[in-house]
Amino acid sequence: MNRAEKQDFVNELTKGIQEASAIALMSFSKLTVEEMTSFRLALRKKDVRVKVVKNTLAKRVFNDTTFKEICGQFEGPTLLAYSKGDAVMTAKAIMEWVNKENFNVKLKSGIALNKVISEKEMVALSKLPGRNELLVSFLWALKSHPTRFLYALQDGPNRLGYALGALKAKKEKESN
Repeated sequence: MNRAEKQDFVNELTKGIQEASAIALMSFSKLTVEEMTSFRLALRKKDVRVKVVKNTLAKRVFNDTTFKEICGQFEGPTLLAYSKGDAVMTAKAIMEWVNKENFNVKLKSGIALNKVISEKEMVALSKLPGRNELLVSFLWALKSHPTRFLYALQDGPNRLGYALGALKAKKEKESN
């Protein structure tokens, strides 16, 4: 990589990091080209970008951010995964791959919700419901009370109808 290519890489990575809502820092070893390609493509479908970074260039990028303490994590082969979308969904997508058998990627740490988080915190974040799941459960909660109220309103006339039907059947039985 010549100097201009390095500068372009740093600029592109800086832009991606600044826009990201979640970032995962991973170490990888013994990954085949097929595994790396399937990893990248699967995460790309979930709007997560994956980059293999040179540690010196990554340190340069992160030294210019508020997350300088993560620079100590850049040792050995390093992968960065980041996304603009929901931090929880990003963590879920990454942890899905990290937990696969015979997939030699290990989570070092990450950044989510504008703070540096450990591997344990990233795992905990991946277990939370995502934004869409929370919105759906909120809407179901909003819908449940009016629905119960409508059923209660409907129940009175139904019971009256059953009572009148039973009374009619009783009167017909008595008159016969």
